[in-house]
Amino acid sequence: MIGIPTCARVTDLLTDLDEGALGPMAWTGVRIHLGLCPPCRAFLRSLRRTPALLRGLLQEDPAGAPGSAAERALAGVLGALRQGSLPQGPRLHPGPADWAALGPEGDPFTALLLRLHLGWCGACRAHHGSEAALEADGEPLPRSLLALLPPQDQWRRVRRGLGGGEAARVLRDPVSGTALHLVRLPGGRVFPAHRHLGTETTLLLAGGLQDGPAHLHPGDWITHGPGTFHRPEADPGGDCWAIVRLEGPVQFSGWRRLLV
Repeated sequence: MIGIPTCARVTDLLTDLDEGALGPMAWTGVRIHLGLCPPCRAFLRSLRRTPALLRGLLQEDPAGAPGSAAERALAGVLGALRQGSLPQGPRLHPGPADWAALGPEGDPFTALLLRLHLGWCGACRAHHGSEAALEADGEPLPRSLLALLPPQDQWRRVRRGLGGGEAARVLRDPVSGTALHLVRLPGGRVFPAHRHLGTETTLLLAGGLQDGPAHLHPGDWITHGPGTFHRPEADPGGDCWAIVRLEGPVQFSGWRRLLV
């Protein structure tokens, strides 16, 4: 049986994939993962563009003298690779279409995530204004957020089968079925592999999270479309907290389907 590797494992194998150095089982697992995971496909496209970008730098600096900007940049990249240090991915922001949710006809759950993002992101406040921003007060669940949610005894909580984490559905639109969840994952733990049957939008509230090639910090935003298969991992240390907007159910692998 062919196992599907995690996002972290796939990013380690992409160079071998391009060089034809993978065995048949590893090659098949990586190709299946890439077919299911848009973030890892985007990371592979970026990886494949890197040689052309470096060639462009060298062509812009034909002298090639020691200490030139292109040579220093190339030396820095090679040094990082030798040390096993890879980029952790972008700090993510909402897309242009997302910001329409702050309008009068916008989706209220997306608008809530946008208001939280504005509380962290000075660049987005400068561009979109600060009037709607919710204060990020240093708490894992900001008081400005809790004030807009139902009392905690009304949350629908799930603890079993989540890799040591827990989730609570705090709001749900009865017409569309779209729901808002708060998710906690202890430091260093992995959220079980799962597939999304609808769009998922996540805003990180506390801690750090590796989600495929993207590394998220508090205030960062990431969206996964239907069909995405991923396995986010919390950074070591304190708990990781996120608020998640789900347009459809989540399908867990294996025995976890019976519990969540």
